[in-house]
Amino acid sequence: MITVDRRKVLLGLGGVAFMPSSLLAAAPTDIDAALDAIGDARFVAIGERHDNPAHHVVQARVVKALRPTGIAFEMIPKAHEEAVNLLRREDASRDDLATALDWEDSGWPDFAHYASIMEAAPEAYIAGGGLSRDSLSAIYKQGAPGLGEDMTIRYGLDEPLSADVEAAMLNEQYEAHCGLLDRARLSPMVSVQRAWDASYAEAWRRAGLHGKGRVVLICGNAHARLAGGAPAYLKKAIADATVAAIGQTEHGDEPVSAELYTATISSARPERGDPCERMRESLKKK
Repeated sequence: MITVDRRKVLLGLGGVAFMPSSLLAAAPTDIDAALDAIGDARFVAIGERHDNPAHHVVQARVVKALRPTGIAFEMIPKAHEEAVNLLRREDASRDDLATALDWEDSGWPDFAHYASIMEAAPEAYIAGGGLSRDSLSAIYKQGAPGLGEDMTIRYGLDEPLSADVEAAMLNEQYEAHCGLLDRARLSPMVSVQRAWDASYAEAWRRAGLHGKGRVVLICGNAHARLAGGAPAYLKKAIADATVAAIGQTEHGDEPVSAELYTATISSARPERGDPCERMRESLKKK
């Protein structure tokens, strides 16, 4: 089993320089344009690069504008969902919420980034898409159907991927791991990727059961993609769902294919170290 910490791969941090996130965020006109593009879609995924504070500012602003009745988070384990909603009903502090989520040991960025998103929709139901260690273990052994029979049927997890899609996903994992691991060792990560997308779609769907309003998914850009990400899996579960996705880029990025997202929003790029160097150091410790 691959033991590289997924969050280190996702975050890719060599250390992000502190900069006021409000100064890094996209212009309000860019956000307005994205809101116009998504129209009346009920289910809206808002992607992020996890280590960019400006992306979280944008997410909070979009959530405030959408006023959703439910928000699903990649970063919150399903096991903590009930506790988080109970604490929110009791007007718990950020510190109390962070403690309930074991945030300090979670590996995710500062909880304040995500707390601001929750606070932008104080009445919204919070759903968690994070997978437990037991679920991940089952997925490594059984593939994506390790999520269980109900999830397998709902999201078609026993359906084989086309050769092109599987090759593309494997190549993406290879690049995400900086080419430091043999491709054969990364094959299980394709199944894990499918399972994560299905799990986030399920949390998104579950959040939608708690009201008739908009439903937002907060997740990494890869999971927010219309084709192959959580939106595609949600459409398997709710065929008539109206779904939109906002991807977040950084100034200087290559143009994003129009097929990936309904809209994109660009913000400033924070200073970063070399993520591959950090991964090399991590692998040396194994």
